[in-house]
Amino acid sequence: MNNESRICQNCKQDFVIEPDDFSFYEKMQVPPPTWCPECRMIRRFIWRNQRNFFRRPDPISGKEIFSSFPKEVLATIYDLPYWNSDNWEAASYGKDYDFSRPFFEQFREFLQAVPWPSRSVLNMVNSDYCDQASNLKNCYLCFDMDYGENSAYCVRGREGKDSLDLYEFRHSELSYEDYMVDESYRVFFSVNVEDCHEVWFSRNLIGCQNCFGCVNLRNKSYYIFNQPHTKESYAKFMKEFRSGSYTAIDEMKRRVQEFWMKFPMRFTLGINNMNCTGEHIEHSKNVHRSYAVHNGENLKYCQVASDKVSDSYDYTVWGDSASRIYESVTCGLEVDTLRFCYDCWPSLQGVEYSISCRSSSNLFGCVGLKKKQYCIFNKQYSKEEYEKLRAKIIEHMNAMPYVVEREMENGERRKIEYRYGEFFPSEFSPFAYNETIAEDFFPLTKEQAEEKGFQWREPDRKEYETTLDAKNLP
Repeated sequence: MNNESRICQNCKQDFVIEPDDFSFYEKMQVPPPTWCPECRMIRRFIWRNQRNFFRRPDPISGKEIFSSFPKEVLATIYDLPYWNSDNWEAASYGKDYDFSRPFFEQFREFLQAVPWPSRSVLNMVNSDYCDQASNLKNCYLCFDMDYGENSAYCVRGREGKDSLDLYEFRHSELSYEDYMVDESYRVFFSVNVEDCHEVWFSRNLIGCQNCFGCVNLRNKSYYIFNQPHTKESYAKFMKEFRSGSYTAIDEMKRRVQEFWMKFPMRFTLGINNMNCTGEHIEHSKNVHRSYAVHNGENLKYCQVASDKVSDSYDYTVWGDSASRIYESVTCGLEVDTLRFCYDCWPSLQGVEYSISCRSSSNLFGCVGLKKKQYCIFNKQYSKEEYEKLRAKIIEHMNAMPYVVEREMENGERRKIEYRYGEFFPSEFSPFAYNETIAEDFFPLTKEQAEEKGFQWREPDRKEYETTLDAKNLP
């Protein structure tokens, strides 16, 4: 096969499908995409609320609970202990497929009918105010984090202990206010630090200790602003630096930012890779056009995937022994052959167009099922019935697509067709654009988002009166 150029159904820009791409789509038994990689990525991002918490009433107890979903979402949201219990059964919502209506139209109604879990967490101890997380103990407001202890205000990390205000980290301890800090101990106000300890206000360091305000160093000790010091002079400098003063910290941040800008930066961050392209790729092989991948192999167009992720395209967030994933977000933990899924974990296989399912196999268009197999719209079938009906539904999805009509900035009205092979439309997401990681990576104003057909939601105004400014705290 040769490269094939196509026009994105959404943005009308050209994109290329390469021979290896066609091989992957054939292996996954899906048609080639009709949206370009960036539009596909944003469409998935709109389903990822990474760090926002909302208050809403619990329909069972009537009490106010914290949830991933704002109160404006009309679906039934059960508090997590109740959703996980045997007091209700998602299979009781099972229904027949209606061949007189498009699949996506039916699924949207079905999605609103079946209760969702208030949060997406697993094995939490004294960490009730965390979300998108697992195996946390004594943690507070930590999101997208696994295996942490005694930490707070941390986002997108793994194995953090006794730390606060970290974003994107792995195996870090006693650290504060860092971005991309891995395998490190006592690192403060730093960016992209690996295998270091006792580091302050530094950037792009590997294997360093006792460094302050440094840039691009490797395996150095007792350096201040990239200049070597004796152990004694370094200790004297640190003793004189007023680390407990808000003003001193703020002044030092400005100083080191100016110093950092004097040094060149690598065009990309990559460590121990083979045949990889993208940004922040580590310990991986054959990973292309991806971002924030650790221990991945044979991946393309993937974002924030780590720890044994293989043979996948268009996969956003998670990993943990995940393979053959396509056009899915927030799915992971020993999953295989997932297509077009959201919030499906753990131990799933052969699942398509499903949301918030657990420990199941061979599902199509299901919501909230646990330990089930051969189900379509939560209704149980035999293996033979399931396979026959699944094939018939896919044929119907192609013959009767779901059509969304949008008015563009220039007044043009554009139709977008959703057949088998497309991820869920952004209109189906319970989140507004500004509540998701789409706003983090592709920031828009309210007007720009609404012009593109995205939902926008202004946050509730919180009325608090401060009695002491942060800069005046002792």
